[in-house]
Amino acid sequence: MGVTSGNIGQRPPELRKRRTRYDIYKRIDASYYGYRDEEGGVLARVEGPAEAKMRAEAEEEWRRVEEIRREARRGAKEVVSVGAAARELLFEEEEDVVEEERKERKDKEREFVVHVPLPDEKEIERMIVERKKMELLSKYASEGLLEEQSEAMDLLNIHR
Repeated sequence: MGVTSGNIGQRPPELRKRRTRYDIYKRIDASYYGYRDEEGGVLARVEGPAEAKMRAEAEEEWRRVEEIRREARRGAKEVVSVGAAARELLFEEEEDVVEEERKERKDKEREFVVHVPLPDEKEIERMIVERKKMELLSKYASEGLLEEQSEAMDLLNIHR
């Protein structure tokens, strides 16, 4: 039996053993999920300054928002206290408005003037009742009935 010179020193190719599910899962431990990342102290050194910076920015944003809220509350209290005076200012003649604007410049920080007419409590209640009525009608009445009702109101010249 002769040995050919081509096979000397060569091994047969090794078959790669397939890993089973068990082999894969037995290598998964806490470090695989990153639970041991803090043990070396590297993350604390790297993330510490970044976390401090983010925390300072978040606190500054919170303080800014709180200041805006305080201003809004202060403004709302001034609107309530000004109340009737603001309503009178809205309906004055032009020359009185010019005179009032001069006063506003002096007392700008103390006084808040509403530049649009605000509805009173009875008007707000009426609008809420009307909205609830429309919601109930749309919930329990058919669209055909609503259309008939609106046509009847148009014929009777009733406007809400």
